Amino acid sequence: MLCRECEGEEKRTSSEKRLGFLVHGTIKVHNPRYRTLLEECLGRIPRSGRPVQLRTEIRLRRRGTLPGVVGLTTFYVEGYAPNGVAREESGAHTITFYTNLLDKLTDRAVVAVMAHELAHAWLNEHLHPEASETRENDADMLAEMWGFEDELAALSEQTEPITC
Repeated sequence: MLCRECEGEEKRTSSEKRLGFLVHGTIKVHNPRYRTLLEECLGRIPRSGRPVQLRTEIRLRRRGTLPGVVGLTTFYVEGYAPNGVAREESGAHTITFYTNLLDKLTDRAVVAVMAHELAHAWLNEHLHPEASETRENDADMLAEMWGFEDELAALSEQTEPITC
């Protein structure tokens, strides 16, 4: 990528390239397959829009508590305590991907799941967070706008939608 100011090659560390979209992001993904796919996904999100400024942790877990859920974005706000557990800081995201289901998907479908969950983080910060079928559609539309339409199509071929 060329720098607009000096017309030279833009200098970025690999960490900045990976996390540019997530200004205060932490990746706790040690599985090489999923880390590579996540880095690919983050690298494809356009830098032209507003980044996610809130602290965001991305992690892998073997399985979740909700049947059929491959990824989950949790948004913590002041005064809200999911499952009775209050967080010390307000305005943070945790994006969790569940490998027991990701393992069954192709790489393209996994990237779609990742783009969809990252879209949730962006929507939670820049619009009002809410759990609804509309929000699921909004996340898919934003992932499409970022250029992940082929991956979303692959995911659709391999899974059945979960209703809210």
